[in-house]
Amino acid sequence: MIIAIANQKGGVAKTTSTIALAGLLAEEGPCLAVDLDPQGNLSTGLGVDASSLPYTTYDVITAKVGITEAIAPTRFGLSLLATDISLVKAEKDLLSQPDRFYALKSALEPAKSQFEQILIDCPPSLGLLTLNALSAADWLLIPVQCQFFAIKGLEGLLETIDSVKSRLNPNLRVLGVLPTMAETNTVITQDVLKLLRSQLEGVRVFDPVPKSVRFPESNMAGEPIHVFTREWRVVQPYREVVRELLMLEEA
Repeated sequence: MIIAIANQKGGVAKTTSTIALAGLLAEEGPCLAVDLDPQGNLSTGLGVDASSLPYTTYDVITAKVGITEAIAPTRFGLSLLATDISLVKAEKDLLSQPDRFYALKSALEPAKSQFEQILIDCPPSLGLLTLNALSAADWLLIPVQCQFFAIKGLEGLLETIDSVKSRLNPNLRVLGVLPTMAETNTVITQDVLKLLRSQLEGVRVFDPVPKSVRFPESNMAGEPIHVFTREWRVVQPYREVVRELLMLEEA
């Protein structure tokens, strides 16, 4: 199963959520995390220095090497396709290719038999890299910051999803929206959650991930949140998403 984690807006805890979910899923079975953001924060957040590796996502998506040659292990039983700033060149390189929207899908094909779950951390844009992720994915998870202006950005993403489904990947489905950085005891957070649930008919809105200093601390430590802390309130929302994914896999 391939899950893209995307939102064209930055600062919504997209990478933090990818790390958290991938770390938990790796305890259930073979899991691969794909860093598709040239900033490389997923790689850094898992304690991997992409510059020390012979191959990165750029080499794989541009078909310079096969994905099995580029996968790196982490300390947590999780496999990683790491990236660095070289991935910026990929969009330009792919533009002239007839299969430019399916480069990632083709690259991931050999890994599908090796991993039960493949998570793709997308860049904060709706460019060619994100379109490659959506074309390859079975499911899409959308992290959204618990603020009103963050909801408005969902409109553009949902329009893009409809376009991708009609033109590139009819099998793409929305797993749900994951509210993040929630100050759960505030009126504004409760209002945002109500608005999400009322406006996104037919789309699951998961329980919110609370705002916590534990997340930047775990990123600095290069550890998934459940490894860094056993604090129930920060880990539990991610466990809920993992349960949903495992149920879908069994079905």
